[in-house]
Order: sequence, then structure tokens, then C-alpha cells
Amino acid sequence: MNTGAVSSRLPEAHSRAVHCITQNKGSMFSTQAPDSYNLFLTSAVTDGVKMWDLRTMRCVRRYENHLNRCHPCSSAVSPCGRFIASGSEDNCAYIYDIRSSSYLHKLQKQSDTVLSVTFNPATPELLTGTLDGKLRLFQSTSGAAVHRVPNMTV
Repeated sequence: MNTGAVSSRLPEAHSRAVHCITQNKGSMFSTQAPDSYNLFLTSAVTDGVKMWDLRTMRCVRRYENHLNRCHPCSSAVSPCGRFIASGSEDNCAYIYDIRSSSYLHKLQKQSDTVLSVTFNPATPELLTGTLDGKLRLFQSTSGAAVHRVPNMTV
């Protein structure tokens, strides 16, 4: 970046324009394996979410169970690095285990297309934002540490 040079290119990352790039930032409240910080996500309409490894610049996993046909739905990595959340046009948010392409939880009760998702860095919570301007906070029913995302309720 200091020299303004391109270090890598992914010319065919998605079949459509990429509308979301999410880096695994971690959190000061939880720890991850050092290799986890080499992962990032990209999203494109009709092409799902892809996880990439910076070391190889290759797609290592795809997440496609959520519906994304026309709106730019975002994705997020949990602070512990074990889960991925994605918005969806079926008025739900999806929680994936980072190691599996199938979803763990489908968080319903949304009023419209879920465009934005973000994890709280300190507590097991997920905030969603919908196309009609509403926010919804999901909290873990287990009350356990940040890495315990399953069993979220509104």
C-alpha cells in the first residue's frame, strides 16, 4: 500500500460485482489462532459468500444457503473467528460454522430483507439491520462466552 502497487488480483472472484469485503478482525475479548487472521469474506449478489485465504489467494469455502438475488446483503465474522453471519432476502439472518458450508441457525423474526449483520465484540450478540430500517438484536440464550453463538433468540 505504501508504494501504491497491486500485490494480488482475483479477476474472477465472483460472477457479479463484489459488494462486501469482510476481514477477520478478531476482538480483544477473545483469542483466535494466528492463521485465522489470514481469512476474509467477499459477497456478491447471486453468488453467495466466499471465504478466502490471503496466503494462497484462493477460495477455501462457500456459503450459499441464504437468499441473495438483488440486494447487497453483508456478512460478518464472529469475534472468536468460529462463526459467520450473513444477511438474506428471505427476511432471515444465517449463522454458519466457519468450517462448514451449511448453516447452523436461521434467525427469523425479521421484518424485511436483512442487509446488515454485525457481531458484538464483547458479548454473544448479533445485530441485524433490515431494508425497512429496523434493527434487531439477537442474544445467546446460553449466556456463555463470546464464542457460544448458537441458540440465539430475540
